[in-house]
Formats: sequence, structure tokens, C-alpha cells
Amino acid sequence: MTTPTPSHLLALLALLMALAASACAPSTSTAAVSRGLETQPDGWRGLPLDVERTMPDVTLLDTDDRPVELAARTAGSPTLLFFGYTSCPDICPVHLSAIASAMRDAGVSTSDLDVVFVSVDPERDTPERIEEWLSYFDRGFVGLHEDLEVVEVALAALDLPGPIVEGPDPRGEGDLIGHPAQVIGFDAEGNARRVWPFGARRADWISDLPLIVEQWS
Repeated sequence: MTTPTPSHLLALLALLMALAASACAPSTSTAAVSRGLETQPDGWRGLPLDVERTMPDVTLLDTDDRPVELAARTAGSPTLLFFGYTSCPDICPVHLSAIASAMRDAGVSTSDLDVVFVSVDPERDTPERIEEWLSYFDRGFVGLHEDLEVVEVALAALDLPGPIVEGPDPRGEGDLIGHPAQVIGFDAEGNARRVWPFGARRADWISDLPLIVEQWS
């Protein structure tokens, strides 16, 4: 696989224009970006959750293969949690490039909040591959992996479905994998507060990131 450069990722972000599937179900890996999110009555762009959920209490592995207790690792800091895979042709690079770019413009860094990527593709996503791929967005982003059975426990704790093999990737990169397409936002106490479905754009993040730091820390 040829790892996309930042310019390629930004070009992809600009080219993708249509809305992905439901934020609570696996989205097709070939879904595309919408026009962005509407401002909620409370001034946020991210969608509020109407159910109580907390950061999953699971132990994953970082890119040095060291165990990470997810709930303990993210305690005390607002966290954006996203499940995906490095071979994803659209959802994953679009989300992460939009967040990374918006963080720079909003003056928010990974010292203010955690951005955690959990792989749903343990066969292809080695620790080295995850670390290299995330470095194209922000070296402060946290990459985690584990056997699929463990990752599915984390997904189930958030009422999210497990990944689904959708068939061969036309790029020759193996299989496309359907996976939950939303970024979930947690406050410093580990409570899930909002979701940003696939379709959230850079402008949405520029608006919401300062609110996350101000209100959830």
C-alpha cells in the first residue's frame, strides 16, 4: 500500500461530497462527505446523545504493543474516539484530516484533548502501520489495536455494531470493511456526550473543538 500524503488527504476531503449511511450502523466504506452539520439549538454542531454511555472498560494495545486500559488512559481529558482502519478509502482519512486541520486552526492540541483511533482491522493494521498512518494527520493522535474479539467488546459497550467485510477493494488493497462512521466525544469523566457522524466537516470541528475543551475538561 502507498500511504497517502497530506495533500492527497486534503484533496480527498475536498472531492467527497455525499452523505454516509446512518451514524449508528456500519457505513459503506465508499460513502462520502455531506454538506456538514446544522448548528444545534445549544450552539454545538455535534449531535447530542439521548442515552448514557461511558468509555469502554477494555484493555487494548498501543503502537509499542504495551497494554492500555482505555477508560483509565483517557480519564481526566476530553476524548474523541473513532473506530476504523488504515486501508479505509474515505471515512477514516476524511474524519481524521478534518479533525487535525481544525485543531490547528482552532488552537487546540492533543495536550487539550485526546484523539483515539482504534483499529477494526487487526490483520492488516500492524502497530507500525497504525503509527505511520496517524503521523500524516497528527503525531499526537493515539493509535490502538487488539484482537477483533476485544475490539468488538468495546464496540458493543457503546451499542455499535462490529465491522463487516464488504468485499474486495477495487484499489487492490484487500477487503473493504464497513464500520461505525461516527466520532464519539467523551468528557473528562468518561461520559459520552455527542457524536459527529460522517459528514462532519472542518468548519464543524472548528466550531465545536473550543466548546469541547471549555465545557468537558
